[in-house]
Amino acid sequence: MLSLTDRNDSWHNLLSGLGSGRDKATYAHLRTNHILSAEYLEQLYLHDDIAARICDLVPYEMLRQGFSITVDENDFVRPNLSDVVREALVKARIFGAAFIYVGADDAQQQDMPLNIKRVRDVRFLNVLTTKDLSHQRFYDDPNSEHYGSCELYRLKASTHKAATTIHESRLIPFFGTAPLDHRHFPPSVLQRIYPVLQQFHSAWQATSHLMSDAAQGIFKLKGLHSAMSSNRSEDLLKRMELVDMSRSISRSIILDAEDEDFRRDTYGFAGVPEILEKMMLRLAAAARMPVSLLMGQAPAGMNATGESDTRFFYDQVKAEQEALKPKIARLIKIISGNEETDVGVDFPALWQMTEREKAELRRMEAETDRIYLQEGVLLPEEIALKRFSDGEFSIDVTSRAELARSERSNDE
Repeated sequence: MLSLTDRNDSWHNLLSGLGSGRDKATYAHLRTNHILSAEYLEQLYLHDDIAARICDLVPYEMLRQGFSITVDENDFVRPNLSDVVREALVKARIFGAAFIYVGADDAQQQDMPLNIKRVRDVRFLNVLTTKDLSHQRFYDDPNSEHYGSCELYRLKASTHKAATTIHESRLIPFFGTAPLDHRHFPPSVLQRIYPVLQQFHSAWQATSHLMSDAAQGIFKLKGLHSAMSSNRSEDLLKRMELVDMSRSISRSIILDAEDEDFRRDTYGFAGVPEILEKMMLRLAAAARMPVSLLMGQAPAGMNATGESDTRFFYDQVKAEQEALKPKIARLIKIISGNEETDVGVDFPALWQMTEREKAELRRMEAETDRIYLQEGVLLPEEIALKRFSDGEFSIDVTSRAELARSERSNDE
């Protein structure tokens, strides 16, 4: 008969004891980690290269080739805009949340909703984090689309000026992880993977110590027990420390032929590289990144990372870029002072073809062009114009009808 403490949604085997109180696995439970403070997260990013790479890699890949902006089909350029967005993305991953504070001059106090139509100038774009901001007031109207989210943020007081209240419409939010509760900032991306990061560094530190001293010294001394019980114990310890400090492959050890003996038991390194590779895989899984990108190159003998993993990672980065577009568009509308303006944001392709791939593509396109010419679909002039009109090879083909429409449009 099941007791009140027994689970009713798992498998039990009364004969083997699996699933019952005799099963040790049933005592494994999730234990929440200590919440890392903003100050500790900052130091972790500054002093740990792997933690810094985990925070930097996705934002830098997202903006590796920048992005282009069009406003009402016209090119829009603002210096350092890409740098500000990258800074916000990196700090959002470090601290959990970051905000671009738009210093828009709309002739209103900062705790009032931003009036885009009245924006005369944008004086600054500052990146703030959870170290700088705290929640002050939330939307409490259940009929509002913003219900539950923060309406006013308080800029923490500095030594030189009092705290400032900022309305949420003047901030462009960036989150490193998905927020579960609008009344609290989301955790850093390092919070969840911190135990794995600890294990990873512990494994490498242990291996480093093993490499520097790959043998255990064993010191044999005649009459050790009697010497330890007498007043000679201190002299014995000093003697052993002297031998341990002076021993190396390039030095000899002087021992008493009658009373002392010293030998070294070496450690075996078999299996250590495989363990380190598995630790890399575990860390890469926690960070949701390919090992080849996280570590700079794929470890020897590891076939789990390759082109397919990198392409999958780039698909994730592409999704992040798509989620970033509305934020950039919102920022451009504030800068332009027109909420109805049509803003387009375009990111170049993440995957760049090699010279070999480009040559192969040109060969296939040339074969396609030859078929079009033989079948009378295109004229030689049409192919030459479209393929090399900009001085570089293009894979797009403009048909005769498209050229005719373009000519009529230009004539009009």
